[in-house]
Amino acid sequence: MTKLQLAKRIAAIVVYGHIFLFAFGLLITLVSPYDRADTVQMILMGSPLLAMVGISAYRFMSNLPLADTTSSADPAWVRMSTATTVAFLVALFAAYAAATVNTAIHVNSLKFIVGAIETILGAYLGINRDVMFPEEAHGK
Repeated sequence: MTKLQLAKRIAAIVVYGHIFLFAFGLLITLVSPYDRADTVQMILMGSPLLAMVGISAYRFMSNLPLADTTSSADPAWVRMSTATTVAFLVALFAAYAAATVNTAIHVNSLKFIVGAIETILGAYLGINRDVMFPEEAHGK
């Protein structure tokens, strides 16, 4: 896999993941037994970093060259960057889902969990953004 192919993969995961996560969050808000304001706040907490990386990925994809002239990506980097990006999204989906199926967890605890996910996994997502979605597209 080339570096450009990896960047395209991560871009797709982030952009589509953000759209689906936001839609899922809206659904959770409607069915959650918690106060809607608390639920919306929790949902919005998981969005800023994902939106920033998604917008960078979207902009990056719009400026791609026709030919892929990038070198091969190290397989360990492919696994690591893909796994951390997917883990970020899965963790947020799980935290949001907890707002409907596990009412034993207080909504403030869910907010802390979402904040922790945003902080811990978000750092890795930020590195992926810096490496894969520079202002100039690969090969330009």
